[in-house]
Amino acid sequence: MIAITQPPAAVRRPAPDAIARLTMAQGLRKLDSGELSALAWTEACLARIDARNDAVHAWVHVAANQALARARNVDREGRRNMFDGVPLGIKDTIDTADMPTEWGEPEIFHGHKPELDAPVVTMARALGFNLLGKNTVSRHAIMLPGPCRNPHDLTRSPAASSAGSAAAVADFMTPISIGTQTAGSILRPSTFCGAVGFKPTLDAIPYHGIRRYSRPLDVIGPICRSVEDATMFMRGFMSDPRFDSDAPLRRDFTVGVWRTRHWDEAQPCVQTLFDSNLSALGQAGARIVELNPPALFETMGDAQDVIMAYDLAREYAAIKRDYAALCDPELLAYLALGETYCAQDYAAALDAADTCRLAFHDLMRGVDVLAMPATLDEAPDASSTGSSAFIRIWSLLHNPAVTLPVARGPNGLPLGLQLVGNLKEDARLLYFARCVEDILGNQAHSD
Repeated sequence: MIAITQPPAAVRRPAPDAIARLTMAQGLRKLDSGELSALAWTEACLARIDARNDAVHAWVHVAANQALARARNVDREGRRNMFDGVPLGIKDTIDTADMPTEWGEPEIFHGHKPELDAPVVTMARALGFNLLGKNTVSRHAIMLPGPCRNPHDLTRSPAASSAGSAAAVADFMTPISIGTQTAGSILRPSTFCGAVGFKPTLDAIPYHGIRRYSRPLDVIGPICRSVEDATMFMRGFMSDPRFDSDAPLRRDFTVGVWRTRHWDEAQPCVQTLFDSNLSALGQAGARIVELNPPALFETMGDAQDVIMAYDLAREYAAIKRDYAALCDPELLAYLALGETYCAQDYAAALDAADTCRLAFHDLMRGVDVLAMPATLDEAPDASSTGSSAFIRIWSLLHNPAVTLPVARGPNGLPLGLQLVGNLKEDARLLYFARCVEDILGNQAHSD
């Protein structure tokens, strides 16, 4: 492992109280044992939001009174559902009937209130989650910098577009938030901010009532502070007992390694950490296998961008037509790029992805989990949202992927390890992610 470097004391954030620091699983155990009340948990999160949101800008709407009322009700009536009493953030591209949903466009959709909850919100409420409010989205809800800041260093980026979701979790404002990803918007913010981000297989959770970017790419997933929490979240939403957060952990598993064409672009701290992680896994008993995917794999990032740009140009066509004066030049340029792609370009990218998915199953024979870096570097300054070079391929191929906050870099900012599993084997991926987390540790709880 590389050494953990703390940021200078002058810029270090204040430590959270013990309750705000709890993971979802830890809090649930305390609720069940009577050591914690739902009200105390909610109050701790709201106090942290009150203390930090003016600086971090992780929330665009906080429903404090409603959250406190729901917490009191849980304490009065008792826990009846899986996640009763658990505070939750919701990305502000996801429709909520009782809170504004501005889709990352406050100038265009200021105060907009949908008539219905998105299905994922309906499910969250039914499972007992206590919705604290809506998390900040990047500018135009795409890869452009927004108002949110990295909680570890307010001059740094939290990435895009689930920036507020990751920042809120990493800054102990909520134990968990629901984000979405089209290219890298769950995994990259989670990595930069120091959280656990999980991108499930496409359509594992229904993507409806949410701002649409690209049908073949859009996916919903949790951002939290432990793999245990991600596993519990998926068990609740999928009703699938294979998501077992109590399964005994192993060390005799096989890790496949793929150093993509972007490996040389990664900063030395990323490369050093990755090799150190592999060494630690190997010393613990894991078998490390270097993989050599077919050349087609190296083109998947480009294919993902063709599909995303093509779809975004069409999904945002009305925005461009009616509100061009309110659109950033970078957005207009990206939409113009998407307009240059024709249906044949789009179909060719989809066909290539289908071919690559089949090849991935062959590549992973005898391999339990694929490992690669999550980002090229620590979080950049706030003028950029960073690169998704190591991430976007899995949005296109639909593979489940998770990022673990395993260390800090030379500037004291989080660095992550990305793990990838086979299509629709989300539970298996999270199991091996728990095994890896047990060996390498988890820096999501560090101040």
